[in-house]
Amino acid sequence: MRETAFWERRYVVTTPSVYVYMLVLCLVCWLTGFLQSLGYPLYGEVTASPLWNGICALLTDKWAIYLIGLALTLGGAFFVHRANYVMVLTREKTWLPFLYYVFFTSVNPDLFPFRPTTAAVFCMVLSLYFLFLAYHDTRASAPVFTSAFMMGLGSLLWVHILWFLPLFWVGMYHFRTLSMRTFLASLLGVLTVYWLLLAWCVWRVDYTMFEAPFSNLVAVHPLRLADVGWMDWLSLGVMVALTAVSAVNILTHEQEDSLRSRQFLVFLTLMAGWSLILLFFFRQSAEEFLGIACVPMAILVARFFTVVKGKPELILFHATTALLFAFLVLRLWNFL
Repeated sequence: MRETAFWERRYVVTTPSVYVYMLVLCLVCWLTGFLQSLGYPLYGEVTASPLWNGICALLTDKWAIYLIGLALTLGGAFFVHRANYVMVLTREKTWLPFLYYVFFTSVNPDLFPFRPTTAAVFCMVLSLYFLFLAYHDTRASAPVFTSAFMMGLGSLLWVHILWFLPLFWVGMYHFRTLSMRTFLASLLGVLTVYWLLLAWCVWRVDYTMFEAPFSNLVAVHPLRLADVGWMDWLSLGVMVALTAVSAVNILTHEQEDSLRSRQFLVFLTLMAGWSLILLFFFRQSAEEFLGIACVPMAILVARFFTVVKGKPELILFHATTALLFAFLVLRLWNFL
């Protein structure tokens, strides 16, 4: 017993030294991004929401932009951490979901200093939380309405977040929450946001904010391989491979988790896959879909390295962390 406990402690990654190590790497990423002015200045896009374009027009100071971006990233990471803790997805208390979310977003220069999803991720995590609250309750119209309402709020910054609504319906079906009552509640949650937006547009006699999102929502522009550098593909490949390893571990050790936790984790796996599929269909929002994918990936990968303790897993943790950081350095080198 003592030898087994000592062996596990030798290869555990949820230690203060590892936390500091990952935080230092993230800090180096942000300092490098600031010095290289990645993503600065902020600029609006034709396919972006009017609200996001308005924010870009207001923020012109480099220090303010990076401080806001860092604050939003840390805030989003804390929401991911709390969702993981409240829903007991990793079985142990750990800050790895927080750190992995910050790390995954920090090693992707396309997400610097912040994108629409950096703020919209708050709405996405809250939407997930209320969806999970409705587990096995076909009369849970209130949490389902709130979940869809939060998604609707997020769509004001990034309209493509609405493409996750069908995925949530699939989740409701698997969580035994789907009924005519909850389905209508989900529709009403999104529609309420746009009814309020329409009222605002009528009062202002300006329908731009109401009309623009819908044309962008269905504008499909497939991603081509030539649109992304090979280093970006490698970085994404490492993140996908880690997520796949985590998913396989969940499926092969399903008896170690409760049915509730297992279904939540499978849904997060589907969410990561769905995000990556949409990334290939909407080239103009590829960075945003990657930012959303970081939410389930951070939880799944953190869970794997928390519950699986061994020398191979420790080597995998350090190797992939070093690889992702190295890919960022190489991309910045090519950028220069």
